[in-house]
Amino acid sequence: MPVRTNEQRKAEKRAQILSAAKTVFQEKGFSDVTMKDVIDEAGISRGGIYLYFSSIDALFTEVLSERNSHSLQDMQDAIAAGTAFEQLWQIYLAGQKERLLHRVDSGLLQAVYEYYFTHKTAADHAFQRAQLALIKETIMVMLQQGVAQGVLAEQPLAAIAEHIMIVIEGLSVMALTGGIDEARIDAQFSQLNQLLPRTAG
Repeated sequence: MPVRTNEQRKAEKRAQILSAAKTVFQEKGFSDVTMKDVIDEAGISRGGIYLYFSSIDALFTEVLSERNSHSLQDMQDAIAAGTAFEQLWQIYLAGQKERLLHRVDSGLLQAVYEYYFTHKTAADHAFQRAQLALIKETIMVMLQQGVAQGVLAEQPLAAIAEHIMIVIEGLSVMALTGGIDEARIDAQFSQLNQLLPRTAG
């Protein structure tokens, strides 16, 4: 068995802590989570966790950053594999619909809004803008694949990507408050579909 380097062991421990933190945030939201919750879930010592993360805030922002970065990377990987735009679009919408209908109570959504509602400094707002930019970029690269494949007309796509992001964020808020159902999601997604600048061909 290959001997792991010290850096590899540190990376593995950090990933273990983040995985445990994600599980706890999914179960309890943000406001009710303590470092002890994460320590217990990760099976790590109190001193050990503080070698990597100084606070619940630091843990949460890293969990959220990794989630959004992975979503972008997954989209880029699918594009690099030559996936057709229409398939990407349908997979994207289906994933959002499944999340809105079935994973609101067991996902990070509640934790995200709890964090944003309770963190109001300039640095907090900058972090939020950065996360929204990652979400928008994920949508942008998908739309750009449509242009590259001749499915969508070549035009500035930033406004369309932002509109899609805002609609989905709005639906997310409604899902948290119980004001969403499948028909409403389908209606909004139908409008998003009509918004896409498809080519005549």
